[in-house]
Amino acid sequence: MLTLRTFDSNIVSLAVLVIIYIDARNRLEIKFTLYNLFMALVKLNIALIVIDLVTWVFDGIPGFWSGLTVHSTNLLLFIMEPFASAFWVLYANYLVFHDDQRIARLKKQLSVPLLFNAALSIASLSTGWFFSINGQNIYQRGNFYWVHLLFCMVPMLYPFTFILKNRKKIPDKYFFSLITFLIPISIGTVLQVLYYGVTYLWTGMMLSLVIVYLTIQDRESSTDFLTEVYNRKQLDHFVKSKINGGRRQKPFSAILMDLDQFKEINDRYGHDVGDEALQDTVKVLRKCLRQNDFLARYGGDEFLVVLDIDDLPMLEMTIQRIKSGFRTYNEENHKPFSLNVSLGYQVYDYQTAMTSEEFLKVLDTLMYQDKKESSERIFSEH
Repeated sequence: MLTLRTFDSNIVSLAVLVIIYIDARNRLEIKFTLYNLFMALVKLNIALIVIDLVTWVFDGIPGFWSGLTVHSTNLLLFIMEPFASAFWVLYANYLVFHDDQRIARLKKQLSVPLLFNAALSIASLSTGWFFSINGQNIYQRGNFYWVHLLFCMVPMLYPFTFILKNRKKIPDKYFFSLITFLIPISIGTVLQVLYYGVTYLWTGMMLSLVIVYLTIQDRESSTDFLTEVYNRKQLDHFVKSKINGGRRQKPFSAILMDLDQFKEINDRYGHDVGDEALQDTVKVLRKCLRQNDFLARYGGDEFLVVLDIDDLPMLEMTIQRIKSGFRTYNEENHKPFSLNVSLGYQVYDYQTAMTSEEFLKVLDTLMYQDKKESSERIFSEH
């Protein structure tokens, strides 16, 4: 029978998941694999909660149709539950490796235990291995229910191996979420096993998905994966908000910069080294900038910084600090390339009423003017 506690926990979990689903559809990048895997987890959790509610509503109610419903919904639950761990394995793998071919191989490997579990679940309708429904249409756990739990929980342990092995590749903010994902689900599973008739498993899964959404998925929609700075979408929003705030906000400045000879680095040393150059560029910039300065990847090898600076002399001090930072990097690093940037910078003047597009175009012009002058200096020195 459906208990009030089961109903309440399921309804609350369902409401939270629907909110996440709607918010994710409106804000995240739908075309990306990571998005699709995350949404698969959310939709699966929603489906399992709905089926679980229907199961407990009809549990213990006499009649042919009630019996058919209880048999069908319990069978669906036992078949579908291990898919949660399978989707999590795929999600964690893609977040760490970003390899579609690896995901394709994993899908084939995971299909084996999923099919085996499905076969045993179907067989349980007559054998009672995983579950049985008695003459009063009441669900009962089978003697081999623990085998089904292994199908559900063991695959979730696998991501820990490659997460820990690739610790250095994973940003701290992602590492914590990946490691703690299993905790709410495990607690929910233990409570559900110990206290029959109370459903905490899907509440645990919902909490795990909330952690992932708040710390990984939401950030993935606003940051550049390679460099971990804000992406172009967030950049456009931020600059527009600064300008549209008008005189109600403090004046601000912006610096647009381009990594010199980046194409040559890519062509000569390969794209992996090129990626490393972009990541090192961000590390240098972070050391030169204040914590509240806005840093974003403008595109390719270009970055933009927005600062709460309202006068040119102070902005030029920041420019000198950036140039000094790259000089220090080139003197101390032992890599096959050196890093230099061309800069275009300006204090935004609200009286000009420039749009964000016009302001960025001005910065772009100033940056390429600096690049041209740098090239001429190098040419004259040779």
